[in-house]
Amino acid sequence: MAKLKGKQLEASTLIEVLIAMVIIMVVFSIAMGLFSNVLSGGVSMRKVQIGQQMETLRRKVMENGSIEQEHLQIDSVDYEISVVKQTASAMQLLEIKANDHGAPAGNIRFLLKMNNESKEN
Repeated sequence: MAKLKGKQLEASTLIEVLIAMVIIMVVFSIAMGLFSNVLSGGVSMRKVQIGQQMETLRRKVMENGSIEQEHLQIDSVDYEISVVKQTASAMQLLEIKANDHGAPAGNIRFLLKMNNESKEN
C-alpha cells in the first residue's frame, strides 16, 4: 500500500464509461432486432405441419369428390374448406384456409371434379 500511495493509477472517466455503455447498447439492440427478424421470417415447424395438414385435407376431398365437413379443428388450428366458385357444371374451385389462433397460417386452392352422386344431392 505504501508503494501505491505516491503513484497515480490511470483510469477512465465516468463520461467515457457511459459513452462506451451507450455504444454497446445500440449495437446490442440492432443485433437483437436482426436476430428477431431472422427467427420470425424463417419457416417454422408449425408452418410446415399446417401445410402438410392442408395437403392431406386436399387429398381427402379429392378422393371423396365432395366436401364432408366445412370446418375442422386439428391441433388448435382451424381449417375452413369452401367453394370459391363453380367453374363448370362438373368442376368447382375449392379453397382450404388455415388459421392458427386467429392468425392466417396459409391457404390452398384447387379444382375438384364432382362425382355424379354429389351433383344429384
